[in-house]
Amino acid sequence: MNETKVGVFLSDCGNQLSQILDFDALVNHVKQVPGVALVVKASEFWRGEGLKTIVDAIKGKKISRVVVAESLPKLSEIRVVKAAEEAGLNPYLVEVIDLKDHCAWPHRDTPSEATEKAKAMLLAAIERAKLLEPIEKLEFPITKSVLVIGGGIAGMQTAEDLADLGIKTYIVEKSPFLGGLATRAGRFFPTDDCAICIQSPASDVKTITHTSRKCVYRSGFTEIPNLNILTNSRVIAVEGATGNYKVTIEKKPRYVNESKCVGCDLCTTVCPVAVPDEYNAKLKKRKAIYMNVPNVHPPVYVIDENVCKFHDCAKCVEICPTKAVELDQKSERITLNVGSIVVATGFQECDPSIVKEYHYDEYPDVITNLELARMIDGFGPTSGEIIKPSNREPARRIVIIQCVGSRDRRWNPWCSSICCMISLKHAMLIKSAHPEADVTICYIDIRTTGREHEYYYERAREMGIKFVKGRPSEIVHDPETDMLIVDVEDEILRRLLELEADLVVLASAMVPAEGTKDLADMLGIELDQDGFFKEYNAKLRPTETKRRGIFLCGGATFPKDAPTTSLHAHSAAMKATKFLSAGKVVKDQKTAVINEEYCGDCEFCPVTCPYGAISLVPKGEEHFVAEVSDLLCEGCGICVGTCPVNAIELRHARPNQMSAQMKALVSVNGTGKPLILAMCCSECGHTAVDSSGMAMMQYPANVRVMKVPCTGILQVHVFLEAFKAGAQGVMVVGCKSDGCHYEVGSQKAQKKVELAKILLNEYGVEPERLMMHNMVFIEGADFAEAAKTMTERLEKLGSLQLTDVS
Repeated sequence: MNETKVGVFLSDCGNQLSQILDFDALVNHVKQVPGVALVVKASEFWRGEGLKTIVDAIKGKKISRVVVAESLPKLSEIRVVKAAEEAGLNPYLVEVIDLKDHCAWPHRDTPSEATEKAKAMLLAAIERAKLLEPIEKLEFPITKSVLVIGGGIAGMQTAEDLADLGIKTYIVEKSPFLGGLATRAGRFFPTDDCAICIQSPASDVKTITHTSRKCVYRSGFTEIPNLNILTNSRVIAVEGATGNYKVTIEKKPRYVNESKCVGCDLCTTVCPVAVPDEYNAKLKKRKAIYMNVPNVHPPVYVIDENVCKFHDCAKCVEICPTKAVELDQKSERITLNVGSIVVATGFQECDPSIVKEYHYDEYPDVITNLELARMIDGFGPTSGEIIKPSNREPARRIVIIQCVGSRDRRWNPWCSSICCMISLKHAMLIKSAHPEADVTICYIDIRTTGREHEYYYERAREMGIKFVKGRPSEIVHDPETDMLIVDVEDEILRRLLELEADLVVLASAMVPAEGTKDLADMLGIELDQDGFFKEYNAKLRPTETKRRGIFLCGGATFPKDAPTTSLHAHSAAMKATKFLSAGKVVKDQKTAVINEEYCGDCEFCPVTCPYGAISLVPKGEEHFVAEVSDLLCEGCGICVGTCPVNAIELRHARPNQMSAQMKALVSVNGTGKPLILAMCCSECGHTAVDSSGMAMMQYPANVRVMKVPCTGILQVHVFLEAFKAGAQGVMVVGCKSDGCHYEVGSQKAQKKVELAKILLNEYGVEPERLMMHNMVFIEGADFAEAAKTMTERLEKLGSLQLTDVS
């Protein structure tokens, strides 16, 4: 085995740090550490001559490990590691520490103590570096095609963008026609123009002009090269892994040949079966063979197999001039190989019958906003007339009730975000067509947060639409007058009102689309507590999931208006394109590795892994061991912290590396204060330490910082080991529990800290010597204060007297 030769490069930050730290003492200390072959001090090492010094030492084979103490650790680490790799050294044999923000600046008033801490930091980096191992890059091929699940405006826009970019794209819609809720909505606020339009394709589709938008039917959407459309189809299985998914689609029979149907409508004239048309709120009937109007795609009839008499009738077969009706069609299964998947399944109205006091399932003149939209639509069942469904007479007194089933902890506590604007749109459209109509909106709060939305609200008030602040307690039907009475307390006027109405419209909560849970299970992605798909990060990565290559858009994550839906559709398309562009996934093998001799059948790690990267595979008879997917593993170490038999390690944070680092950090004191080991996650926890130093916040020099991938990697015995090594106190500093970069790492760490406290108490050690903190970058002041508080606490407790905590 080659001798490990460590090169240590000390930056004094343009002589700035030399005014606090004794660099001569640091150099002499480092030179005496076994394994150190080279020590160099300079102004900086992340660029210029300093960086050249490192490169020359690597190329000259003088060193096989690099330790750099820099003053711009985040930027310098990138530069140093890149240069080391180009010089021929594996990038994971480089260790960079921060002597400025983690030592000199926070302890500038105690320079001798700061120097002693710097010695400990350097020793820890050297001892860790000696144990580092090369980590190689892995490459996984990607199939350059995308499946978009959902054919509403979000799915169509995403599919169009992807196909425009030359990517083979499939769009799957479970209904017989594309369009989703938009086809039923008619118009969208705040422009009140057609709901069913999308951006013009960028592809050269003949006769299609590149204007800002197009009705879908004339957009040329279906003629874009690389786009394949599957309606009346659903995903039934997803296999494979990131970049290479095998998706099984079940395509239900349409019973009408799409290549033969000319849309002549003769079939509907002879069909003897008429049923309530759910698409049109059951306000009219349709035949067993039908086409939605306005249809989006395909312009082809479909047969409802639940009501058709098939060969017992077959009149449509006889009359069809092109022989397009094929009653013997069967379901077929289609297998697609795709590299990426975009989920655009949208949302739906909840069933308002759950709110018993509104009698939706009892009074026919109580309808939902979407059912009202069908009335308002000129293509709808009433040709734009607002009627009472009970007798089809004109409705001139209309009450709209907001937040039905939403903002209500009995059902859905969230605000569905778009209902206020939908109701305002409907009220204004009714008032525009029928100025004499009496329209009242009962509301909790009118929420008009989008651009131009407040002006929209003002116009509604100017048109004479009435607003009553209050949630109605009940809707009652008066049989004598055949009127609906809405009981509501006006919170502004502070009086009870009984509003007479011909028609009551419920602004029902928007909930996840049917089948969302099943699809999430198939894809291996999470749902949030509201039942919608969970984004990777709602603030910065709203169209991504934890599974690389699987993206979200539109109402799949939450109800959205058209502009936001369009924005997220474009984002999802761009994210998918970016993912596919390289043709492969390239990642470092910073992953977990299993010791199969120790691994048992406990199944802890597969359940714990936030990324679904661990599975159990059979080894011999009735024995299973864990297997880690290097493609899916993100190297957080939560599995390590969970394993009861220490059968899992991270290649870049093995126990011997962590132990050596820990012991070195507490091997040098020089402060007279009780030593504290702060185990910080590499994300928010460590950056909180950074920010405290950047802002020159002071805390005692007895606090030593040890960076770990995620606090979830820590086990109870690690805390006990820290005390045995000489720490008088341990601080665990991780991300906020609801904002952990690895989802559950902070939560797992907190539970282990609580367990360790119980054990410490049993050993006669004060539990308050171990504390867990959750911080983000801007909370450096909180870290400094926590360090001071812990130091004061330990000084009061006195020296730790250990018996045996092994």
